[in-house]
Amino acid sequence: MADVVMPRLSDSMEEGTVLQWLKSVGDDVAVGDELVEIETDKANMAYEADLAGTLTEILVNEGETVAIGTPIARVGDSDEGSEVSTAGPVGEEESAPPPAEDADGHRVKASPLARRIAKEQELDLSQLQGSGPGGRIVKADVENASSAGDAVGGVPHRGGDREAGSEHMGEPTAAGPAVEGSGETAKGKTSYEDLSKTQQLIARRMSESKATAPHFYLRASVDMSRAVAGRKLLKEAAGEGDPVPSFNDMVVKACAL
Repeated sequence: MADVVMPRLSDSMEEGTVLQWLKSVGDDVAVGDELVEIETDKANMAYEADLAGTLTEILVNEGETVAIGTPIARVGDSDEGSEVSTAGPVGEEESAPPPAEDADGHRVKASPLARRIAKEQELDLSQLQGSGPGGRIVKADVENASSAGDAVGGVPHRGGDREAGSEHMGEPTAAGPAVEGSGETAKGKTSYEDLSKTQQLIARRMSESKATAPHFYLRASVDMSRAVAGRKLLKEAAGEGDPVPSFNDMVVKACAL
């Protein structure tokens, strides 16, 4: 039996996220077959198998992120048996929670952190709606469900008993302002998404640039009195509900010119 490890699919790649298994446990695998779709720091890529046999074990579930070189599956002879492993990467002492499934038996997409929090809060992931990429359940979804008192099998969440006066969402508590379970704010609905590998790389490179490269700044003073007067005329001439250019719009237009 041979291990399939997280491959290095780009020079800057340090870890990868399993997006989707393109083969199931028990399927025959030939050299060159697309085995798994992986999210790298730059793109989503399908990894082609470099060995032949039967996919006997999946070690890393969809949505989980592991370092390069970590075993993610095992391929062997068909008579070696097939099983879906819920163990984490080699070397971990604790097993990850088994993947949740919906009513149709499909695996629920959720981040490892979301799975762990859901297990601690006794929440059924198959009953939650994911706000992450491709409907993936992320940490915020689990926290919102926990705050809203979602349950498994109709049993209230153990944290559902609240003191009088603090049972309404959005009311501040001693720990700080409560978070709306629906994501509603004064400016509309909000949602939370995990950063993609590309976004993480961009953020890391920008931080490195700020910390390691010398910076200097240029400033200029501009007389905006005519712009202020012009915008006042535009506001007076605009009908009810008509948009009026902001000072920022004017600055952007000036830069474009």
